[in-house]
Amino acid sequence: MEQYDKQMTITELNNDCLREKLWKKLFHYLRDYSHLDHCHHFIAALRILSRDKTNLNDLITDDALNIILQNASLTKICEEKQISYTTVTIESLKLLCNLLYNSVKVQQSDVVISCLPYLIDRVGNYNNDVPHDVKLFDIRILFLITALNTSTRNIIKNDIRGDVCLIKILEDFVAQNKDSETVAVQTEEITILCEVLKVLFNLYIHSDSVAIEDQEKYRNLELILSKLLTFKYAQQQDDLESFVVNLFTVIPFSHPTPIIQSTESKNAHDNTIMYGDADMSTICVLLKFLDKRLDCKTRVVENISPVITALIRLVKAEKIIREYVRFQILPPLKDVMNRPEEGTTSRAKLCKLLTSPLTELHDLVAELLFVLCKENVSRMVKYTGYGNAAGMLAKKGLLGRSQAETHSSDSEDSETEEYLKYKEQINPIIGCYEPPKSNPLEGMTEEQKEYEALQLVNLVDKLTREGVVRPCRIVDDGKPEPIEHVLELQNELPKQQYGRKDSDSE
Repeated sequence: MEQYDKQMTITELNNDCLREKLWKKLFHYLRDYSHLDHCHHFIAALRILSRDKTNLNDLITDDALNIILQNASLTKICEEKQISYTTVTIESLKLLCNLLYNSVKVQQSDVVISCLPYLIDRVGNYNNDVPHDVKLFDIRILFLITALNTSTRNIIKNDIRGDVCLIKILEDFVAQNKDSETVAVQTEEITILCEVLKVLFNLYIHSDSVAIEDQEKYRNLELILSKLLTFKYAQQQDDLESFVVNLFTVIPFSHPTPIIQSTESKNAHDNTIMYGDADMSTICVLLKFLDKRLDCKTRVVENISPVITALIRLVKAEKIIREYVRFQILPPLKDVMNRPEEGTTSRAKLCKLLTSPLTELHDLVAELLFVLCKENVSRMVKYTGYGNAAGMLAKKGLLGRSQAETHSSDSEDSETEEYLKYKEQINPIIGCYEPPKSNPLEGMTEEQKEYEALQLVNLVDKLTREGVVRPCRIVDDGKPEPIEHVLELQNELPKQQYGRKDSDSE
């Protein structure tokens, strides 16, 4: 059996119905109590076989699933007697994980769904006597079934309150380490926490409305996640932070959020970050996590989108969080010599993404920056440049308009001495200082100017007819509308110009 331990497919079984015969023979032995001493070998063989999807839906039956669940101690019979966790239990849980992953039939099986109350009951009563592997594969089964059969989410969350048991695991971990700044735990324990966070994400992904009786549960979860983020771990820091961030994208936030509660009501450490009377330690970790993820070169959307989504939700939920995040990402302008997208600051990295071809990503980045700019077009252009912001402004119907502030004014003055000194020379299109240029029309006669203008019109018209560019005008709803001929722009010119006064206004 060792020679197949790493294989995902076993082609030797594709002939003469060998695969079907082997599955049946192994379950025959499992039913025969005279072979109990070899039970773990039979289940280990099935675990290896279950990696291969070939005819898997036909091979697995309800009777076979019942045998597996019984050996995994996930049936009513097991509930009524003292459980002794053995290699058989662990092998059966691994086998069930493989079957859930590879078989739609198993994912939808009523037999498997019927074991969920017993599984949650075990999760809710974990103690030091339960082996790590049992905990790991218990929770991994919950993750797989909630990911692959969405109907089980309400069963686990609403019918058997499984989310409460999972939150309790996180809560117990936080309680055990509440007086620590650096948490030195085994990799296995962090792995369990990550699996729990993944299951909770599945359970809460569509939790738009919150029942009154669940408000305290979510508030408690916010506080636990906040504490998890502020711990320093000896290992797997990035993994745990990533799963916490993912959960922050889906859980309903209470108001005011306990994430920023003052240190009078919780144990503070010397590295607590205060802003006014609010504790911004958690937000600071999120911003550092964002800055780190903005340097990712692979799986960009997957790596960056969750933390930006979480920050958008938080800055919209709490004004004081919005103010703090704006000071960190969009501090008062001092560097007016470089384009907004140039440099290594978070602002520069985010501005660079505004023109990313990845639509999902640049829309999220634009939304975050727009909210931080108090949804004011002039402020957005000031910090990002009109060229970078144009896509978002066009989508929202704000091109060429000055948008009134929809948030209350904040106390900071963003016009620094550096900005005021070069204010008149800042080009709003590129978002930075632009040295004066000589007039290219200087010295031309009126006839020469008219000739050059006509050449430009002809060139744009040619590009338009060939489909290279599509000139647009801004219609009443603030969105661009394609034109038939470039000469149509002449009548629209006065109201298409983005005035200097508008671009500099606060």
